[in-house]
Amino acid sequence: MRRTLAAVAALAAALALLTGCVAPPPIEPAPVPPGELPEPAPPLGLDELAAWSGVAQLNAGSLCSATLIDTAVPSGPAYLLTNGHCVGDVGRPAQQTTLGMPWGGTAEFLRADGGLDGTLVVDVVELAYSTMRLTDTAVVRLDRTLGELEAFGLRPVPIADAEPRSGDVVVNVGIPVQDLASDDWVLRRGQCGLERQHTLIEFHWLWQHVWANDCPGIIQGSSGSGLFRVGDDGAPAAVVAMINTTTGGSTVANGGLCFLNRPCEVAQDGTVTMLEDRSYAQSVAGVGRCFDPVTGVFALADACPLPDSNVWSESSGGIFRGGGLPSSTGTTPSASLVGRVAGTVRTALTELGDGTACFDPETYQGAAPIQVPAGGDSWELVGTRVDVDLPEVEGHYTLCAVLGDDYRSAAAVLFEVDRTPPILPAGATVYDIGDAKSIRPHLDPPEISTVRFAWGPPDSDVCDDPSSFQDFFIVPLTLHDEDLPAVYCVYGLDAAGNATPVKRIDVPVR
Repeated sequence: MRRTLAAVAALAAALALLTGCVAPPPIEPAPVPPGELPEPAPPLGLDELAAWSGVAQLNAGSLCSATLIDTAVPSGPAYLLTNGHCVGDVGRPAQQTTLGMPWGGTAEFLRADGGLDGTLVVDVVELAYSTMRLTDTAVVRLDRTLGELEAFGLRPVPIADAEPRSGDVVVNVGIPVQDLASDDWVLRRGQCGLERQHTLIEFHWLWQHVWANDCPGIIQGSSGSGLFRVGDDGAPAAVVAMINTTTGGSTVANGGLCFLNRPCEVAQDGTVTMLEDRSYAQSVAGVGRCFDPVTGVFALADACPLPDSNVWSESSGGIFRGGGLPSSTGTTPSASLVGRVAGTVRTALTELGDGTACFDPETYQGAAPIQVPAGGDSWELVGTRVDVDLPEVEGHYTLCAVLGDDYRSAAAVLFEVDRTPPILPAGATVYDIGDAKSIRPHLDPPEISTVRFAWGPPDSDVCDDPSSFQDFFIVPLTLHDEDLPAVYCVYGLDAAGNATPVKRIDVPVR
């Protein structure tokens, strides 16, 4: 069962007895075949639970991991460090920053293998900070003080003040969940090495100062889990970064580079590369300076390195074929710009480069000013539309937008130009459903994002005119005995709108 704070008071003394436990030997990650999910790291032992009691499973938008932050102010609020995508930022504009938003959810501590009857559940009450702009980071406030949680035996972890170094060995502790039974959602520990820091793009997001690493067992649920520098006693000394994405389970051969779950490293010249079986951890160096040393309250003060934003696009960029050509969904390249307050914005379209052009005043030389309104509620589209005339050259581009002269808070809206047909073929599976046959086309975004189909008698010319095909919308085609035999014709469109050849599938009588 899950215990409330009052029900676990007796755990404090027991946890104190585990203080001097030694860390287990290093866990070396094993390579996995491309396209297969890695095996989760081994569970943390009960004898290690006290040292790692500050690591929680966070359920506040999705199941993730999080770390209780040591602000050094016991009377101040208790905060968790996790990813922005764990607390709803996947559904928010990619350039927006959320501050002080009431929020709900739970954090469950002490989820150790063999000890799930003694967990501690604490309510989430606020997103003190959350963004996926330049960093995938959130600071989540709980409904207790730090001192109250420490009194129940939880050990918060300080945030490293300086970046670690390439080659440093760190420990990852989190609660992965993907394809695991709920009883196996337990604290797991893996040792890993830091490689280099990179600029990263994934889907609509651009992140800076991200550490490539070889941490084992990174799957869904690992997001937000810390990479820790440990002391001689095996206990966490500081959190130096936190897992936010991985290419595990994805392959270059399946296409869709830089799409969801296929992050790409960005070189100085804008070249993007997806490396298989590699995980990434967002830098958190210096985030401890975002907490008032007297009150322990989070604030974006001058010493705080976390980025803020004051202008964003309500609609994300996307993948197109260049110019004003529509994507597979019929949309054309554009942005819908709003500000934290109404004001004057200048925009410029640039090549991605190293991802920093939008923060350079030179980028906006000669740009015409436009007026934008203040952003509305999340369900509203009130922004000023800016149509984007993309180059007809494949690559990644950013629509830069700056409100006034606040270049540090500028928006970088990601676009990709893709003029290459899908590398995957169109296809469909025919199912016998008793009194009829059901035909479901194959979808594999972004290579096959939309399909169009037609059907008719086997000797008809229905496959000859793709412009007459209809869009597939969720429900598969059902053909009854009187419709058979038949021919089913299908072609696919990638996200940009490039088409596959038409695939002809004969459907015989049952």
